[in-house]
Amino acid sequence: MDSLIAANSKFCFDLFQEISKNDGAKNIFFCPLSLSAALGMVRLGARSDSAHQIDRVLHFDELSQEKTKAPDPCLKYKEQESQADSPPEGQKGATKTPTPQAYLDGVTQFYHTTIESIDFRKDTEKSRQKINFWVESQSQGKIKELFSKNTINNGTVLVLVNAVYFKAKWEKYFEVGNTVDAPFSLSENEKKTVKMMNQKGMFKMGFIEEMNAQILEMPYTKDKLSMFVLLPSPSADNLKGLQELERNITYEKIVAWSSPEYMSEKRVAVSFPQFTLEDSYDLNSILQDMGITDVFDEKKADLTGISPHPSLYLSKVVHKTFVEVDEDGTQAVGASGAVGSVMSAPSWETFNADHPFLFFIRHNKNQTIFFYGRVCSP
Repeated sequence: MDSLIAANSKFCFDLFQEISKNDGAKNIFFCPLSLSAALGMVRLGARSDSAHQIDRVLHFDELSQEKTKAPDPCLKYKEQESQADSPPEGQKGATKTPTPQAYLDGVTQFYHTTIESIDFRKDTEKSRQKINFWVESQSQGKIKELFSKNTINNGTVLVLVNAVYFKAKWEKYFEVGNTVDAPFSLSENEKKTVKMMNQKGMFKMGFIEEMNAQILEMPYTKDKLSMFVLLPSPSADNLKGLQELERNITYEKIVAWSSPEYMSEKRVAVSFPQFTLEDSYDLNSILQDMGITDVFDEKKADLTGISPHPSLYLSKVVHKTFVEVDEDGTQAVGASGAVGSVMSAPSWETFNADHPFLFFIRHNKNQTIFFYGRVCSP
């Protein structure tokens, strides 16, 4: 399991670097775990170079080198392929193509989901509306019109749709009455007024000396998930500090920075902006730049594990996300007492997110990164 978590996290940072490389001042929010799973489903049906490229980009190839109790979900398919790719001397390297049903069974077994067939050629508009309706219902109405008119046509073959909506309640909620209009520094010479939430309480916080940045943990209710915020120290040009932090982030460093060695529970005065991030990523070119190329090429794609039809290829990969951050939250047991007792404390650490920052939402038990983002303009 640790190896799979590491692979997903490495893919997260690789993808972030690719998405952000042409715009260092853009808000970003995506779900690496969801994307990794979606591409993993394609990987189950991929063969030859199409499979190997996905393995490299998702870091699945590192899992086969490091066998664990919870191996790569695609491993048994890899082992089947390796046996077929290395036939006995004098025999052709022909593989026995699994039936589409075997692929569907694999998707159900490993990813607990299903795949639906749509005839794009026969009724393109109906297909578009059906996909959009599914996305809207999955996102509680927050994500509408994922595919606009004419984005799906009769040449579309295989579409990978990935939509994520996230809204959770804070364990330690922000009082609405403490939210004020406050300046947020967008860049060296530009500011905007935002709704800044405020509260004082006990939070895990640390300082990363090598990056000159603070890290704060804000748990969600039931303590299953937490948001971690990475905030560079204020400077003349806050974006430069953020970009330096981004360049140096790795999976290993995130594990270290969020460990008890760096973070401890302190009395903290937290100022954090409300924000809503909504974005849509057409990932075809991004994934190709990362190294997944063959599955997008009609002549090179080998997805015979999905269908024996030789011309099956991936037409489009779309990832749509929506996140809301506000004061909303359920009061944890004893929260009122805790707040009352610390208000009289003589000194407070300050965490003031009034300039660009990074954040990630992580599962506390297994440390899987569910969401990753950058806020430059709330």
